[in-house]
Amino acid sequence: MKVTILGIVTIFLVVWGNAVEGRDLSDEDSILETQLKNISKPAIKAIQTEYGDTYDCVHVYEQPSLDHPLLKHHVVQCNWLMRPSAALQKTLKASKMTTSLYSVNYNPVKIGLEDGCPIGTVPIRRTTKEDLIRTESDSPQPFFNDPALDATGNGYQYAGIVTRTDSGKVYHGAGARLDIYNPRAENEQISAAVIMVLAGPQGKRGGIRTGWMVNPHLYGDSRTRFFTSWTQENNGKADGCYDLTCPGFIQTSTLVPLGAPFSNVSQIGGVQYDTSMLISTDPESGNWWLMILDDDKPIGYWPKTLFDSLSRGANAALWAGLVYSRSSDSPPMGSGVYQGGSFVHTCYMAQVVVGKPGDAKFSPPDADEVLVQQSRCYKAGDNSYVDENWLYRFLFSGPGGSQQSCK
Repeated sequence: MKVTILGIVTIFLVVWGNAVEGRDLSDEDSILETQLKNISKPAIKAIQTEYGDTYDCVHVYEQPSLDHPLLKHHVVQCNWLMRPSAALQKTLKASKMTTSLYSVNYNPVKIGLEDGCPIGTVPIRRTTKEDLIRTESDSPQPFFNDPALDATGNGYQYAGIVTRTDSGKVYHGAGARLDIYNPRAENEQISAAVIMVLAGPQGKRGGIRTGWMVNPHLYGDSRTRFFTSWTQENNGKADGCYDLTCPGFIQTSTLVPLGAPFSNVSQIGGVQYDTSMLISTDPESGNWWLMILDDDKPIGYWPKTLFDSLSRGANAALWAGLVYSRSSDSPPMGSGVYQGGSFVHTCYMAQVVVGKPGDAKFSPPDADEVLVQQSRCYKAGDNSYVDENWLYRFLFSGPGGSQQSCK
């Protein structure tokens, strides 16, 4: 096993433009109303949650992602049950990743809408005027993408594990069971746990990621939420976004919307709540599917036409805690406490699996191919294969703080 503090992740920031100087408030309000009208889709039903979110049930063929120029003639890949192909379902069944951890202290968490949307429609989180104001402010909309140079930089810090394929070979996915905490993050900060798959040379790299995130600037609150993002670089520019804030991801689940909050979170030294997530190519279509494996929940997919090299598979996978801060003070990561050997005090990922070249099933990464990376206030460790229940696992967390306190 190799360990390095200089990991292999470069960070990219994508900043949405500010409002043009000189416009009065009525002009700004009119522009925002026009933007809301343009992104809104006809809803069959609206669902209000206890967390204050509103989800519109939109016909699957009228969802915003189909407005992407590359998806104008896209045929949604799902049957009447809104599921991926039988070939992918067979792969998942053979991979044995859906077992909860054997202990009363570890519990799969529930997520999603209680009743869900009607068949043939999907839940889309309603964008408000306040959402648009936040995303168009001068605060950055950060992306994290490139496994190339460093585990630190541009306000980001990582702690976790990375594995890469040999030249000419590709992974067909990655997954893990993520321990879910609610670390404190201020308005211009992020604290997250992520699974990533990436491919392509620098400047042309594509990336897909999922996990949980605390991001007040994006969501308008400090709850721990289920998130996704995707990017495709091209000649110095990057296409992509979080969740459904731009066209791209095709939602198929009627129950679990992107950006949904987790109802339960783990407590240090107490009950741990976790969920099993997977990103996988579909053997028949080549599209990248997103799954929550507890209760067998396919969420949707990224069409392969959105990507360059990633349309053929991934050459790197990363599982990690991630934080971002615009200031010199960084937020806590994971549980906020790194206590080696303790899976009830430190945030964990268990059942870590990767779709290896030439193997249709998902299996734990090979120990000699794993790089552990950590930076500043944040640590990762206790990484190893344990048994057929935990599979491969590791710990990650850290308190955050200032540059001086983390030396």
